[in-house]
Amino acid sequence: MTTSDNSSLGIVATCNKVENTVHKEWFENHKSNPSPLHELSAELSESQTSIIIRWSINIDSSIRSLVGTWIILYDESDSRYRCQYQPPFTSERINLTGQEQLWFSFTVPNVSACPSTSYYIFAYNIPTPTDGANEEYAKKTQTDEVQWNADIYPVLHGDKIVVTFNTNLVADRHTILLTNSTYLPLRTVGGKGECKVEICEVKLDYMEYMGPCEDLTIWIKPHFKDCQGESEWKDQKVNCTNRSALNIGVGCMMALLFVLLCCCIMCQTFRWIRGKRRAASVRVLLVYPAVDSVFQRSVMLLAESLQSRGGIHVIIDMWERGSLAEQGPLRWLNTQADLSERVLLISPPQRTHTELLFLPPQVY
Repeated sequence: MTTSDNSSLGIVATCNKVENTVHKEWFENHKSNPSPLHELSAELSESQTSIIIRWSINIDSSIRSLVGTWIILYDESDSRYRCQYQPPFTSERINLTGQEQLWFSFTVPNVSACPSTSYYIFAYNIPTPTDGANEEYAKKTQTDEVQWNADIYPVLHGDKIVVTFNTNLVADRHTILLTNSTYLPLRTVGGKGECKVEICEVKLDYMEYMGPCEDLTIWIKPHFKDCQGESEWKDQKVNCTNRSALNIGVGCMMALLFVLLCCCIMCQTFRWIRGKRRAASVRVLLVYPAVDSVFQRSVMLLAESLQSRGGIHVIIDMWERGSLAEQGPLRWLNTQADLSERVLLISPPQRTHTELLFLPPQVY
């Protein structure tokens, strides 16, 4: 029994479940009958364990003949409810002046909320017209399909896969399945009475033989004791964020070590090539008179050009000033001449007679 009222007038609708398929007024003759229901609606409660039915009646001249409302819920057993109004609308004590419609509601408890099921409701006022509750007189509605927002979130923590999901509170039990890319079951968890809370957390062991974490998928299926059809599986890939971060870190370290190793190998190779070139190069001593700065600059350009070609190690006083100052010019020249394989003598260009005429006079 469920009771609902319209608080503005204090009218109470009491709805009782009945076993009769039809009401007694069906077999009686009535001089008048109430107008049809104005509106009819139905929705599942938030927990999906009950159905809330709402209806409104028209307030007109026929309201005094209204003795009740007949409601049929089409489910597995086709439940029927007779709703009586107190005080009855036939009573003269009710003042309905200024009213156009009155709304009532009642809740059908303990509904078998089977998955993907929609419930149909059929309702009409009694007594009915002489031709019965035809389509014009009765109202029909239906609920939305029963939905389950599993919101599965599986994540890998170390050697455990932690699975969090929203339970289906009307389910008898849940089956949790772990598969890899081959879709072969690796772990199965489930049993009667488990996860009877709104949000459930289950931990599964992760083993290397299961394959890469990125290929793992969690499947969850609720089971209903009073439902005929099978419910659908909900699936979600395992979140491998923690493992991926570790892999990325290890990968970065390996890449850094590889780069450093390559740099070391390149440096050693470069040093070996330089040493080999130096070992195989010919020592050439450049000897020249210190005529003037222009001539000396020309000799330096020649030395740099020979040195850059490779295979020649040029010895020139301008590059050996330290040892030149230490040994002295004559000793240094003799030492370098002994160590060098080639001695290149560079003489200044001979001046012409015309150039000699333009030279400034020398003072002796």
